[in-house]
Amino acid sequence: MRDFLLFGISPYLTAALLVCVTAWRCLASPARRAALSAAGAGDARSSGGPSLWRWSLGLVLLGHAVAFLLPRPLMLWNQVPARLLVLEASGFVLGLATFAGLAVRFRGVWRRGAVADALLLTLGALAIGSGLAAAALYRWGSDWYALSLLPWFRSLLAFHPDVSLVVALPPLVKLHLLAGIAAAAVLPFSGAVYVLARPVVRLGRLAAALAASAPGRVATAVAELAMIVVIGVLLTGALRRVGVSQGYAPSQPIAFSHRLHAGTYHVPCLYCHFAAEKSRHAGIPPAGVCMNCHGQLRVASSEVERLKEAVAQVRPIRWTKVHNLPDFVYFNHSQHVTAGVACQRCHGPVETMDRVRQVSPLTMGWCLGCHRQEEVVPPSQRSAVARTAGHVASGGLDCGKCHY
Repeated sequence: MRDFLLFGISPYLTAALLVCVTAWRCLASPARRAALSAAGAGDARSSGGPSLWRWSLGLVLLGHAVAFLLPRPLMLWNQVPARLLVLEASGFVLGLATFAGLAVRFRGVWRRGAVADALLLTLGALAIGSGLAAAALYRWGSDWYALSLLPWFRSLLAFHPDVSLVVALPPLVKLHLLAGIAAAAVLPFSGAVYVLARPVVRLGRLAAALAASAPGRVATAVAELAMIVVIGVLLTGALRRVGVSQGYAPSQPIAFSHRLHAGTYHVPCLYCHFAAEKSRHAGIPPAGVCMNCHGQLRVASSEVERLKEAVAQVRPIRWTKVHNLPDFVYFNHSQHVTAGVACQRCHGPVETMDRVRQVSPLTMGWCLGCHRQEEVVPPSQRSAVARTAGHVASGGLDCGKCHY
């Protein structure tokens, strides 16, 4: 619960503070809007304008953003040790310059008695310092950033926070994350928010001036029409995907690899999911089935040790179900298996997956499309030859077969 609050809830609270408090401080009244330029300019004069540490901080943040947007080129870059070393060394030097600049800046802010600014600088220095310490103790951080933190960021954007990607990271890395989140939460209450908001306000003023002109009114009308069309398309697509979990790939209590078992060692699907041949449900294999092999094989793996520990303690392994159908839908695995439908037809190439994901949409239209393609018909519509051969499955396009 604590991990979920820290890494699953706090990022959304921070984002809400950034948007709401910044808008209130900068745009709540004409007086605040008039004071925005003066406050930002005064902060810029007091800080002496652009400096080395600001450029360093900007490059560090830019590097994080580029890695977030282009993770695959980052991994390709890191495949060459020399390039990986250059990237890590450059990031470390920029981090040191940023940390030194924050420390110098803190003295001036503390003398002025700006509590929010001092707290922001403290949290920023803590984030940079913990990042430098993590880079020194756990090398090649850009690799684990791409493999662990970026999927966590994407799970936040998808509103399905997967905190399991973070909780296993070293304490220094988690401190780096939490300090960064806390610094972003304090930012709207500090004077630095005016400096960051000034370009946005200037852009808004230019847009207002343009909208008052004749070409601007035409452009505004076209933009509004385009926005309505885009929102309509997005809303229609979102409504069509209600209840669709295509791409769902939850983490499991034990990192079972189908690629290793079904792919490398060619373990048949029905050996583990033996109920699929005779039952409506394929079922999750009990731990005893796993121990049929692992009770005799000597495999040095932390995941296997966790399996054996659960068996020794007679503790059930609480797997997370990946493929879920609504309660009003009836699906029978045995009818499809005995009809010769391959597991991969619905579940995708599981023999290539380290973590199982839902490949197919599993919607009614998708099921009916398969039935039409395979010419599946109910028993009353079968020909005499088909009834004798017994090769054609029942169901077809009959609504009552799946909904009753």
